[in-house]
Amino acid sequence: MNRSTVPFLAVRSCCLTLAAAASLATAAIADDGAAAAPAQTQADVSAAEARVAAERAEVLAQYLIGPDAAASLGCNIAWQVRVPLQKGGSLRLVESSPSAVLALDNMNDLSLVRPESGSRAWTASAADPIDRVTGLGVFEFKSSAESDARRVAVMTDARFYALGFDSGATLARGRFRHVPNTVPVQRGNFFVYGTSSGMTSWFNCATMNDSRSAVVDAFRVASPVVASPRIGSGVVVTGSSSGGVAALDADSGRLYWNRTLLGPVTASPEIAGGVVFIASDDQYLYAFDVASGAPLWKYFTQTPLKTSPFAAGELVLQDVPGEGLVALTQKPESQPGGEVRWRRDSVAGSPIGMLGGDVLFWCAKGRMATVISLKDGQTVRTIELASVEHLAADTIETGGFVAWSADGRVERLSPRQTVAGN
Repeated sequence: MNRSTVPFLAVRSCCLTLAAAASLATAAIADDGAAAAPAQTQADVSAAEARVAAERAEVLAQYLIGPDAAASLGCNIAWQVRVPLQKGGSLRLVESSPSAVLALDNMNDLSLVRPESGSRAWTASAADPIDRVTGLGVFEFKSSAESDARRVAVMTDARFYALGFDSGATLARGRFRHVPNTVPVQRGNFFVYGTSSGMTSWFNCATMNDSRSAVVDAFRVASPVVASPRIGSGVVVTGSSSGGVAALDADSGRLYWNRTLLGPVTASPEIAGGVVFIASDDQYLYAFDVASGAPLWKYFTQTPLKTSPFAAGELVLQDVPGEGLVALTQKPESQPGGEVRWRRDSVAGSPIGMLGGDVLFWCAKGRMATVISLKDGQTVRTIELASVEHLAADTIETGGFVAWSADGRVERLSPRQTVAGN
């Protein structure tokens, strides 16, 4: 059931409070030239400065990421909003897109926030409270009987819900023929995911049916897919828990190629520059040509690989337990064993995006962002974000970020714009 919209005041307006506080302080300590005005003492000046500092601290405490920390991330604060939570509620999932920022709490109440302004459009029940929501998105829905051409997709481990984009009302419910076993990735109107029966499946959000599916394993009994597929270069790549890898056309589901590795694939692949990178429990990091599946190189490590590779510039980064963070050339010349560019100790957290020419890692446990030089792997700087529980690269603007916390605060950072001539 949709709840009434509450008027919204973005935290960016707190900048006005800061400016007002500074103005008041200036008025308190400045000599206005009037002969009858009493001389300002040092105590008066100190008191005014203390009031300004107190008001500034009060305002900054409302931000998840303050202006200085945002600047360290190469961004400005676009907006911050606090979505409503029921008693005992906590925010647990936020997905951003150019159409909407969707914030879901642990009661499965969903809030839609306008990405351009940060204003909350509505809050509504998105699914049964016992459902485990795995995916959120926005899709196109054409109907002559309805003026709303978009809907909000809510995918759970058992059911699918379609909500009105403008109203938040539940408009349709459906079930899956192939039950999801991974977090989905969205491709247009489709949610693409792996199943416990070893398949890559496409669920059409508009028609609410599993329109196509494909088995991942080529020669073995189908085994569960436990890591989300990856989409890139018009191809969906999925790995299975028995080591099967399949590359499929992202729109038709047609098989391009498949491979069988020596161990399970428990981390999502990476796709960049026409290359597919796959980390396997067989202790290899593989590189395949995305179009043909031809092996390009494979790098042997001392331990099973459980985390996803991350493509950055001309390199691919892989965390190797016991070895550290390893950077390899994506397309080395005649190096079948891979070409290592540098190694360093493991970095806390996972890479989430690029910051200029460097890589940004986010560690939720330590509430710390770490910037690593792509040139040599050295730590450029660390940024403590004590109030942030989750930080992700923004899908609205390249170079931006979305941060959120369990208390309902969601903040969007917009990349700083370079002014021509400066």
